Amino acid sequence: MPFAETLQTAFGALAANRLRAALTILGVTIGIAAVIGMVSVGQGASDIVQSTLQGLGTNVVFVTPGTRSTGFAQAAGGGVTNLTIDDYLALDAPGAVPDAIAVAPEQGGFVQLVAGGDAVSTRLTGTVPDYSIARDWDVTVGRFVNDGDMVAAAPVAVLGASTAAELFGSPEAAVGESLSARVVRAGGTLAVRLRVVGVLEAKGNVGGFFNRDDLIVVPLTASARRIVGQETVSTISVSARSAETMDQAQRDVTTVLRQQHRLGPDEPSDFTVQTQQDLLAAASLTADIFTILLGAIGGISLVVGGIGIMNIMLVSVTERTREIGLRKALGARRRDILGQFLVEAVVLTTVGGIAGITLGISIALVIGVFSPIAPAISLFAVLVALLISMAVGLVFGLYPARRASLLQPITALRAE
Repeated sequence: MPFAETLQTAFGALAANRLRAALTILGVTIGIAAVIGMVSVGQGASDIVQSTLQGLGTNVVFVTPGTRSTGFAQAAGGGVTNLTIDDYLALDAPGAVPDAIAVAPEQGGFVQLVAGGDAVSTRLTGTVPDYSIARDWDVTVGRFVNDGDMVAAAPVAVLGASTAAELFGSPEAAVGESLSARVVRAGGTLAVRLRVVGVLEAKGNVGGFFNRDDLIVVPLTASARRIVGQETVSTISVSARSAETMDQAQRDVTTVLRQQHRLGPDEPSDFTVQTQQDLLAAASLTADIFTILLGAIGGISLVVGGIGIMNIMLVSVTERTREIGLRKALGARRRDILGQFLVEAVVLTTVGGIAGITLGISIALVIGVFSPIAPAISLFAVLVALLISMAVGLVFGLYPARRASLLQPITALRAE
């Protein structure tokens, strides 16, 4: 039969059993919707991680305490604290890392800031003047901490844009004002009076999860002596001259710190040195695995829908045995019967695929409205989902179609 006639016959057969066809389509719809929705959300989460790492600066080499297996999490949480201000000074010494244009340690924690009748909890970053270069972060009003502040351990502060707005209403109003920083230390709560000398440019939220502008920056010496009371640092950022020199900078940093920590040739490093590209690659791999797992969950739903297609097509073959026999008796060839049932299966899954794509995109958009993740819906993923739905029809419809095509006309006509 011509394909157009086969297609018309398939639609007619499906229209004769609308409810059954609709329920069969529903299984494929749910499977495709799950794939589209989950992959889109997974890709959106990946984009958030990528933008976060890219926002940490340009051509940056990161040094964190502990081995690679401990990672940022333990270092940030205080599990490993073997990086010190002396390590920073060794890296910042003339000629130590020739390809470095800026070296900036960070001593972090959380403090409560009080100004007038307002109080907020925010991140504390004790650092050096080169921090603004290493992290590519300028001030919009006032100035950043300078060498004089470092020498005097001056009680000055630079606020993030959000912190300044929350405490003083605007960046302009914050500069020159005083506030109290309260931190919990051994023996009780310590309050330190600080004067605001500048406000950082706004960098915005990271996917709604993390506000980069909610922080206070103070000189490293003031943080170590007046607030935190420790000589350890959580991270040291080394900004390389260019992307091409990052690998050499990474090697130089490793060499300097191994000497600083007096490690022998056979001893493993007790710190981790990673480039921005290393972190991006690791984040991309994690996001890809996450997306694949989400897609696999949706794929399971799709397989279940495919089994439903096979089941309903087998029922259809059994119900239409006499029809098949009559068609063969009138001259229909085996491939005509095979094509007819395959087309019916593909039509079912294609309709289900289109409905699933629509539902999946809608689910992703709803998630984007009620969560910080902006789903990334690509045309490629939509086309792949549609092709997969058609492939499901071919794969799961092949056995019922072949079974129908192998029926003998006489046996089929005798069937009740």
